[in-house]
Amino acid sequence: MTEQDLSKLGSTLWTIADELRGSMNADDFRDYMLSFLFLRYLSNNSEFSQ
Repeated sequence: MTEQDLSKLGSTLWTIADELRGSMNADDFRDYMLSFLFLRYLSNNSEFSQ
């Protein structure tokens, strides 16, 4: 992946995050997303350990 592709991907992901966040405060959104990612991590790890 070229630097231009990475830049375009980063820009697209940032735009998507802004749309999902809406009028929510950025700090609140960060806390929500970190919690979500942590729960997803736990879920993925528990599936493999069974």
